[in-house]
Amino acid sequence: MQTSVTATSPSLGTTKSRMHAEQRRQHFIEAALHLFSTRGFRGTTTKAIAEAAGVSEGLLFRHFSTKEDLYAAILQEKARQAGLDARIEALRRHARRDDDARLVHELVRTILDNYRRDPDFERLMLHAALEGHELATASERLFGRPALTFLQEYVARRQTAGVLRAGDPALLAFALVALPAYFGLVTHLLGGQFARPSDREVTEAFTRLILDGVRAGSASSPPAEERPAPKTARDTRRRSSTT
Repeated sequence: MQTSVTATSPSLGTTKSRMHAEQRRQHFIEAALHLFSTRGFRGTTTKAIAEAAGVSEGLLFRHFSTKEDLYAAILQEKARQAGLDARIEALRRHARRDDDARLVHELVRTILDNYRRDPDFERLMLHAALEGHELATASERLFGRPALTFLQEYVARRQTAGVLRAGDPALLAFALVALPAYFGLVTHLLGGQFARPSDREVTEAFTRLILDGVRAGSASSPPAEERPAPKTARDTRRRSSTT
């Protein structure tokens, strides 16, 4: 019995140490997010984050060797809370099946859910981008560029198959996300007030609009000044009398 206890003690100790380290990292992340949202980015240093967490700056850097590591941890934690891994896998699954409708629907739903679920963090990221802060740079590197690359490659492949309209794949990829992203920005960050349908109805409507715009054969009608004038009854009679 004694041997059994002795053999399992190191693993128990390791588990407790790991849990303690994870809790400490989480505490740092929460402190950083709080300071960013209350003091802004210019007023938030690693020293201020450490002080808010009640530890030395040296201990902070034992958990995050650089500021970039801290910012990456913040973004990865927010992605975990949003269930981003599962949603990315759903997008890849729809892409493998060439299911344009489900892919666009999932993409729209994910973007709208992010704005609805955590508008404070989306507002924080907007400020980071406007100020050119490293948090925005880290977000672009971790999520922005990989997502755009994935969508561009999907669009290009579907263009080759003749399903999506011709054009720069990067622009079409941007078109897939622009409508829900702007809607989320206006309604959840800028306080746009207007009667709007449910989230489900918005998702369904945006999915249809996006698909109608990017599918092959869905070119827009020509401008009004380039369209032939509608034929009137007099035009029809005149044409008949001359034939």
